[in-house]
Amino acid sequence: MLTAIVIPADERQPIRQQQIEPHDLNAYRQIVGGNLEVVTLDRPPVSLYLNEEGKLEGLPVNPRATALAWVHNSALRAATDVIVGPAFIVGPVDRHGDDLTAPLDLVDLLFTTKRFRVQVLIGTSQQWRQAEMVFASWMEAYRYAARLGLIQPDAREVRVVPELDDQLRETWYQLGQANEWIAAAEDPPFTRDSFVGCYSVEELAERISDGNWSLGTAFYYHDLCFINQVNGGDEWLTIRHGIAFESMTLEPIIEEGRFASLIARLLAASQEQCWMLMY
Repeated sequence: MLTAIVIPADERQPIRQQQIEPHDLNAYRQIVGGNLEVVTLDRPPVSLYLNEEGKLEGLPVNPRATALAWVHNSALRAATDVIVGPAFIVGPVDRHGDDLTAPLDLVDLLFTTKRFRVQVLIGTSQQWRQAEMVFASWMEAYRYAARLGLIQPDAREVRVVPELDDQLRETWYQLGQANEWIAAAEDPPFTRDSFVGCYSVEELAERISDGNWSLGTAFYYHDLCFINQVNGGDEWLTIRHGIAFESMTLEPIIEEGRFASLIARLLAASQEQCWMLMY
């Protein structure tokens, strides 16, 4: 069984998670109300299923599925092509061509996140710029992101990300200040604005691997935070559950292909397990 994110066309009906047998095409068709069409989305890679004859049958526009499609597929956004009728999202296919479950990062964003930000890639830059507004619902954020991608001529990509909880930011900042090396950072200084969000394990690995980070550089993924303790080095103060429990050298772990497993273990570990380094 896999977990799908079902998106009704009627916005009065909430989106939901539904278990589906990946080989049961009748179950797929039942959700969309007809024959299947699939659209590939990015960041994270997922498949969006919809009714192939939906437009011919005059099915209503699905605003939420359209917003998701426009943010996660820039070609659809550029064509202003809308999704009609009910739709659902599953993960990418595996090596056998079978659908996988919807990615946890997207499930968390749509079902558990409380505050949202919009980020945009401008021109040829690889640095995401963050819009000032904070949104209270994912749909508001996605609508804004889709509109921004349309009206800003040099916007190459847009995305919606969780907004960092203020209390968590303050906890991380105080733990960093309690570290004599991090507190001594000067160029740039270590501040409450030093924390840079990464929204997939792959993005976190990519940022850390860029290398030569200044003292006090901080990256986070969910409620896991790494703060660099050596100017230009690879010694990261590791924080979770409000405690700083280890200094890690991460680049060799990334190069050896063990980073995703490490992050999964850290996110699954209890506070006691972190304290005892048993993860």
